[in-house]
This record gives sequence, C-alpha cells and structure tokens, in this order.
Amino acid sequence: MKLKGFNTRTYLSVGLSFLVASILLAGAFFGLVPDRASALREGRTALSELAAASSTGAINPEGAPRVEAMLTFMLERNKDLRSAAVRRADGTLVVTAGEHDKIWRPLAGDRSTDEQIQVPIWANKARWGQLEMAFKPTGVPTAFGMEMPWLYLAGFMLVACFSSLYFYLARMLRHLDPSQAVPGRVRAALDTLAEGLLVIDRKHTIVLANQAFATLMGVPPERLLGRQAGEFGWLAPDGAPLSKDAAPWSTALRKGELQRDCMVHLADSASKLHTFKVNCSPISGGDGKPGGVLISFDDVTQLEENKVELRKAKEEAEAANRAKSDFLANMSHEIRTPMNAILGFTEVLKRGWGKSEREARKHLDTIHSSGKHLIELINDILDLSKVEAGRMEVERIDCEPHLVIREVVKVLQARAREKGVTLAFEAATPLPAKIQSDPGRLRQIVTNLAGNALKFTERGGVRVVARVTGTRTAPQLAIDVIDTGICIPADKVDKLFRAFVQADTSVTRKFGGTGLGLVLSRNFARALGGDIVVTSEAGKGSTFTATIDTGPLAGLRMLDPAEAARVEEEVAADAQARWEFPARRILVVDDGPENRELVTLVLAEAGLTTEEAENGQIAVDMAARTAYDAILMDMSMPVMDGYTATKVLRGRGSKVPIIALTAHAMKGFEQEILAAGCTGYVTKPIDIDVLLGTLAEKLGGRRVQGAPAPVEEQPVAPSASAAIAAPAASAVADHSPVVSRLANHPRLRSAARKFAARLDEQLAAMELALRAGNFPELAALAHWLKGAGGTVGYDAYTVPARTLEGCAKAADASGARVALDELHGLAKRMVVPEEEGAVAAA
Repeated sequence: MKLKGFNTRTYLSVGLSFLVASILLAGAFFGLVPDRASALREGRTALSELAAASSTGAINPEGAPRVEAMLTFMLERNKDLRSAAVRRADGTLVVTAGEHDKIWRPLAGDRSTDEQIQVPIWANKARWGQLEMAFKPTGVPTAFGMEMPWLYLAGFMLVACFSSLYFYLARMLRHLDPSQAVPGRVRAALDTLAEGLLVIDRKHTIVLANQAFATLMGVPPERLLGRQAGEFGWLAPDGAPLSKDAAPWSTALRKGELQRDCMVHLADSASKLHTFKVNCSPISGGDGKPGGVLISFDDVTQLEENKVELRKAKEEAEAANRAKSDFLANMSHEIRTPMNAILGFTEVLKRGWGKSEREARKHLDTIHSSGKHLIELINDILDLSKVEAGRMEVERIDCEPHLVIREVVKVLQARAREKGVTLAFEAATPLPAKIQSDPGRLRQIVTNLAGNALKFTERGGVRVVARVTGTRTAPQLAIDVIDTGICIPADKVDKLFRAFVQADTSVTRKFGGTGLGLVLSRNFARALGGDIVVTSEAGKGSTFTATIDTGPLAGLRMLDPAEAARVEEEVAADAQARWEFPARRILVVDDGPENRELVTLVLAEAGLTTEEAENGQIAVDMAARTAYDAILMDMSMPVMDGYTATKVLRGRGSKVPIIALTAHAMKGFEQEILAAGCTGYVTKPIDIDVLLGTLAEKLGGRRVQGAPAPVEEQPVAPSASAAIAAPAASAVADHSPVVSRLANHPRLRSAARKFAARLDEQLAAMELALRAGNFPELAALAHWLKGAGGTVGYDAYTVPARTLEGCAKAADASGARVALDELHGLAKRMVVPEEEGAVAAA
C-alpha cells in the first residue's frame, strides 16, 4: 500500500523501522531472547519440584507435621507464594499451608499455569497424590497472545529506528536523489521560470519538479518527487482523458525524439482548467537509450481563451456583415423600385406619350409619390447613421400630437383602401392640444408603426389609438397601433428592434421595406422619454405601443375626439390655400440649372421676380449692383460656396434675408449655416410650402383660399401636336416634323431653342471626329446628344444618339456612319420653337 503525500525518505524510514521491530518480535516469539517472565516461570517450577521431593514424608502419618512445617516456611519466605498443600489421589488434603482450599482452583489433568503448579508424588511406582502450590500472577500483561513488554519494546524500537533512519537517510539520499544533485543556484534559476518543469525517469516517476509546476498542483516541489507523471488527470485537446501511451512524454521516451508544441489540458489545485503547450526533450541514459524526459509546460490558457473570443467576434462580425449585405441588397431593390417609376414615367412624359392631360397628371402623381417614398428611404438610412454615430438629436418644441397622428392616418388612407382594409384614428382619452416634443420624430414613429401594420394586414384593419398615460407629475402620450395581421412569434420579438436583423427574411422579400423602421422608431421614442413595446397573439394580430413624454400638462387645453375632428377639417381646408406676396425681387443662387429653374418657376407662380446666379462669386457681384429683397443661397457650389458668399455679404454690411438651400439634413449643420450669417434654411429636395412659408415670414407673404387661375397655353400646330403624341420612332418612320415637347411651354421653350441653335455645331464636330477616327471624342459628343435632346423635349434624337455612342465605343465606323446619317436626317426635319410659341422649320 502506497502512502499518499509522503516523500521517499519517509517511505524508507517507515519500512526499515517496521522491519527491525518485526525481527525483534519474531526472536521473542521463538524464545531466542531471554526475558523476566520466563525466568520467573522457571524459578517457580524448580521450587515446586523441590517441595514435591520433600513432601514424600507425608505418605506416612508421622511425617505429615514435618512436611507442613516445611511448606509453611516456604510460604513465609516467598512473597509470590500464596498457599501450598499435599493432596491424596482421592482428593483428600493431607497437609496445607495458607488458605489453600479458598485459593486453589482445580486444574484439568496434570496441567500447570503461571499461578498454579501441581507436581505428582509417587510411592512404590504408583501415584500416591500431588503437591499443589498457588502463586501470585506474574504481572506481565499480554496482547494478541504476546507479552506486553515485548510489544512495548517493539514500539520503542519502531519509533527509535524511524527517527534515526529518517535523519540518517536525509543525508544518504542526498547523494542518491537526482533533484539534490542539481546545484542550488541552478534549482533557484529553474524555480524562477514562469513555465512548469518536470524531469521523469523511464518509469514515468518524477525526479525533479520546479516551483511553477508545484504551485499549480498546490504542493511543495519535494512532495511531487516519486509520483507518476500521468496521475494528475491530463486531458487531450478534445477534452477526453489522456491515456499514458498518448502522452507526449511517453512518445518522447518511446521514440527518443523531441516532441514540440503538444497541447494538453490540466486542472490546477483550485479545479481551474489550464491549457498547456508541452515540449518534451529526451535525456540520454548510459545505455544510449532515453533515461528520462525533461518536460516543459507553457501555460497558454489566456491565449486560447482569446482565440475563442476572437473566433466568436469573427463569427459575430461575419453575421453582421451578412446581415448588412442582405440589408444593402434589399435597399438596392427598395431604391430601384421608386427610381424605376420616376425615371420611367418621366421618360413617358418627355417623349410626349401621354394620351391626355388626365393621364399625364396620373403619371406626375406617380412620380411625386415615388419621389416621396425615395426620400423616406434615404432619411431612414441617414437617421440610422446618426443613431449609430451617437449624433441623434430631438427637439422639444410645442406640437399638436392629434394633428400629427391624423396627418399620418390621412396619408396612409390611400394605401389602406388599395389593400381593402380599414385604417382609423381614435382617442381613448382626452388629448392635450399641445405638448412639448419633436413633431418630426413623432410623425416618423406613427408612420413607421402604422405603415408596418398596414403592410402585414391582409384582412380586417388597423386602429391608431391615442391616450394619455403615466402619472400626474410625469404624463406620457401612448399611441397603440392595433392590427389584425400576422402574428409575431415570441422568440422573434427582440429581433424586430435590431438593425440589419429581421425576424424573418422571407417577410422582407414578400412585403418589402428597409427593415429599419422599428429600429429607428424605438430610438426616437426613447430619445423622447418613452419606448416601444409589442404584444402579439396568434389569430388576433399585434399591438405596438409607443410612448413619449408630453411635458407638463397643467393648464393645457384638452381636446375630446370631436374637437380633434373639427381641427382636422380646418387643416384640410387650409391645404387648399395658396401663397400671395407683394412685389419683391429674389436672387436665386445655385450651380444646378434645373434647381434654379424649379425655384424660379415656383416663385414666379407666387408673384415674385427672380434673378439667377450659378455660384457665390456671381451672387456677391450681383448683390453689390442690385438691392434684392431676399437671397436663396445654395451652400455647396464651385468657385465660391454659399458659406463664403454669405460671410462676404454680411461683412459688407448687407442686411438682406439670406435663406440657405442645403442638401444636408443632419443635426448640427443648421448651426453652421446660421453661424455663417444665414437668416434661415430650407432643405433639399425643396418642399414648396416650406420654401414659400419661410419667404413669407421675411417678405410679408400670406396664404389665401382658392387655387390660382390656370396658365393658358397657346395652341399647338396640328403637325406639332401629332409629333408630341406619337413616339419618336413613329416620327422618324413617318418623316413627320421633329418637334420638342416644350415647344409651347411659356417658360421652357427657350431651352429647346438653345439646343436647336447648338445642334448644327455639334453634328459638324461629330463628322470631323468620325472622319479622323477619333472614336472617344465621337462617343462623348453622342453621349451629350443622347441626354440633351430628351431633356429639351427632342426625344427623337435619343435612340440614334445612343446607337452612335455604342458604335463609337466599339470603334465600329460603319455603324457609326449609319447612326450619324440618321441624326442628320432628323436635324433637317427639326422644328424650332419661335419666341411667341409658333413653330418654324429649322
């Protein structure tokens, strides 16, 4: 049996001590060593035999007194003798000394003991009787059939031998212990190493362990000596127990080769699992075979844990990238959908394919709604970027929540009717006429929630219910959007509010959308002091509840549902109003001619006089010569941008209102614009009502009921009218005049005249490029014609110009010749608008 936890010196000391004690006990058992008990026993036996020889006189009656006197004398002289007697064979006592009859206990046969000895007395060769002598006990204790003094002696020898041998072997084993053969300075150096070290012999017995490994095991280094290297519970890299043969040190002993970077696991004394990179170097023995192995243990637990964390982070990053890739793919589809409608119906209108004014109006409505949808998509992306950058800001201004909600419901009514479902607004409690919040963000929240509800509701309807909740000191506005649509599984509710992650990607493929609405809405709601929660029940639908802080409600007027309905009617009537301005002169500054043209047209409809500048430098020069009543200033332009131009004007003392036109919608840009000296700003795309309302504050404009009188367009010549209604291809095939769709527009016909004046020059340049084989120049000129012709209403040039561009890029001279000849033919039939709207052949 091996004693756990003891070193070699203890094993040897205990073994040798037990060996000495066992030999001593064996000698005593076989009587090889004299002792007091044996001597005492022999003395009593001799005394009894002597008394028996002297007691033969008791055979005759006259000799009995003499025998009695002798026994009495012995009793007096021997303190261990208690009584003595001579007894006939028939049991009759002849002579007694002491209280023999009380002390003596009959013995079986002729047996004697240490306390009672009986010796037979013979007469004429016949047994006459016996001498009986009773002694006191010897006083020697026994155990396990042995006398206790021997056991005491064995114990003494055991202790004495162990102590002596322990200290003796301490000196002897120093010469035999390999660990002690290592010089102290070398051992100290090994103990300073951070990695654990072991030296084992051929039998895998540890003969050296440094402090690092001993600390890991929670014992002193010397306690590890003599133990087996495989007994510590090693684990393989996969976590399975490491067998003895599979251990790297076993391989090193078996093959006699260095084993590098072997991975194993081991639990320390605190049961914490460590990962080690093990190197095993064989130690040559005297016979040329490995006599042992030097094992080093490099603890790489932290590195392995870092690897795991990095692997998890990598997987999460890849999942995020996949989610964003899916998101971008979805966004590409979402953006292309309205863009296709915008570009497609714009092309239809450009080519004059509209069959009637009603159909043209329908196409314009489609373009307008698609443009608004596109702006909403872009705003969602911009809002998400602000949220992720930590730059999202909200306002705290007076707003009318019931109007905001009703406006959203009104806008979404058309979508609800298209799907055949209902959409209604209800007030569950009286609503405050005004609250302190951000009306824009509130509108986004309600639009996203109600729009989603409509998207996923095929039957039934959607209710938007507003109510006041919270406490008297902390009131909140709660908006419940209740639908009868698809149920949301409980395990997927959390995914609804995670950017780029959708509860079910098939839903996005089926219903569309960016997947950002709920993410942004929750961020907006939380920024406004509330939150968004959702409940869903199979077969009944879902309820999204948004809450926002209202600010103090004390003293505010509360509206019941009927009052809110009347306010909506007032708002609807106000939507039919138009703007009127006194005579004012406006400078429109923008590097984009289309933007200048649009703004100029809008301001002219409102009765304002405009002038244009294409950059800030021109605007500064014009403002120095002319006194304008207001300046609309684009902020991003070449030569001189709007910021610089505004600062220059303010530096010259100009007090004229300067309204910034900017495509930047991020919070914080308004501060930069106002710091430059602007009076206000309007974001692009331009909202006409916002633009006119902003100017009205500065110029004294007002809203009046009723629509302005329609602009009467001059009649178009029959031949031109036919050209506008038919596709360009038909015009070419029929050899009819090529007429611009803008020929009779009172304001845009001039652009068509400018194009016609330049066309001959561009066609001549194309001829020179083709003859010189300068195909890049020819492609560039054809590209200009392809876009410019359609822009000014000459759609007939688009197809042949596109063909010419393709042939030029392919260096196809013959194909380019055919396309260019077709363009020359179109130019000969082109009709140029005249100043007063009549048409004339070019």
